[in-house]
Amino acid sequence: MSSIIYIVVPCYNEEAVLHETSSRLAEKMHSLMQAGKISPLSRVMFVNDGSRDRTWQVVSDLCKRDKRFEGVKLAHNAGHMNALWAGMTMAAKKC
Repeated sequence: MSSIIYIVVPCYNEEAVLHETSSRLAEKMHSLMQAGKISPLSRVMFVNDGSRDRTWQVVSDLCKRDKRFEGVKLAHNAGHMNALWAGMTMAAKKC
């Protein structure tokens, strides 16, 4: 059986690039799943780290359209490492 992986992506004011980022990550996830290298249960976890733009709205929309994406919203900017930790903690609860 293939391993389940979670890719944690901290996001701070990433509205302008999230569509491209998610497209590339979805393509990579799809190719790894098709090759049997990762489980179809693998996900990309976007962590909105208190963004002041529409980052969370973009993440929410992506999650609604593609089950490979999940999102976590932090109430305020907690910093890169805390955003990574929050994403890993959420992923660990799901596995």
